[in-house]
Formats: sequence, structure tokens, C-alpha cells
Amino acid sequence: MDPKLTEVSQLFERFKAALSRKDFDSCTMFLSQLKVMLTEFRSLPPLFEETPNAVHELTLARDIYEHAVVLSVKTEDQDAFERDFFQLKPYYTDARNRLPPSSQEHPILGLNLLRLLVQNRIAEFHTELELLSSSALENPCIKHAVELEQSFMEGAYNRVLSARQTVPHETYVYFMDLLAKTVRLQLKISNKKTPAIHGDVKLFITTAFTP
Repeated sequence: MDPKLTEVSQLFERFKAALSRKDFDSCTMFLSQLKVMLTEFRSLPPLFEETPNAVHELTLARDIYEHAVVLSVKTEDQDAFERDFFQLKPYYTDARNRLPPSSQEHPILGLNLLRLLVQNRIAEFHTELELLSSSALENPCIKHAVELEQSFMEGAYNRVLSARQTVPHETYVYFMDLLAKTVRLQLKISNKKTPAIHGDVKLFITTAFTP
């Protein structure tokens, strides 16, 4: 194996070990080093040069950025999530035909949709949906986010809150908890206007989702 690839791979293993033991400070340090090291691979976006180890380099870089997104969720850093997802996205689009599929692609794409919903960036939510293939739209992770958005827009807050119990991936819980806070705020506003209509939902929230 190329010495640079070996060095990156070894450091990535240290990153994953730190992530598994929830040593997020070490993860952040290792990730910064990994990102610098990846800049030496000319096969990566935006250059996409056809180097001898291009497929291996692209696959490794994609794996690193996928883990970076997961780290941002575990550290509850939405700004880092957006940065890392932006760096990861070309591996799902521009490099799609060069790489084997990633098992993390749909969970992360769904996670990004959930983030946009939590941040009330609905126009961007629908823009991202339009970029997905018909097969991707049938994936449980994507469908989960789509159904949440529909329920939220319809004001079906009980369905939004109950969806936390059936998240398709454990990383979704963080954004689901943020969405629950938004729902409680919306419900508080609605109850001031039409308390009788939303009383049953209020009871549901109080009994099932109060921290």
C-alpha cells in the first residue's frame, strides 16, 4: 500500500477507536489531522485525478467524512455537521460511479434532511429531496424524514413526537429531540389560540415526552 494511504488509514483507526470510547476531544484532534492529510490526495474532490490508488483514496476519504458527520451529531455541533456533510456530498454525487455503494449513505442523507427540518429550512429540504433517486426515496431513512416533514406541516404533532420511538438510525435521536422542542413551542402557540383542539396532543406530550 502507498505510504500516505497507510498513514491515513492508521490514523483513521485511531479516530474510530476514540469514537467508540466517546473520547470526542481526541476524535476532533485526529479528524483535523486527517483532513489535512487528505488534501495530498489529488484523486479527491474537486480535482478527481485518475491516480493509481484513486478508488482506495476516494473510499477512505468518504468513510472519514461519514464518521465526521456522526461525530458532529454526537458532539451536538450543527455547524460542524453542515461543514462535514458539504465535504461528504460530492462522494455521493460526483464520485458515485467510481465507488462501491456506502451503507451509510441513506442514513446520512436522511439525517441531513432531518437537520434541515429542525432548522426550518424547508425550501432546502425539498431541494435536497429533488436530487434523490426514486430508489433512495423508498429507503426507510429518507421516508422517515419525509413523513416527519409532512406531519409537521399538517400540524400533526402527535405523529411527529411518536416518530422518535421508531427512528431508523440511532444518530437520529439528537435531531428528533430538537424537533420535539420545536413542536412543544408550536403547540404552546397553538394552545393560546385553540386550546380545545390541541388538548389531546398536549396530554400526549406531557405524559410521553417531558424530560
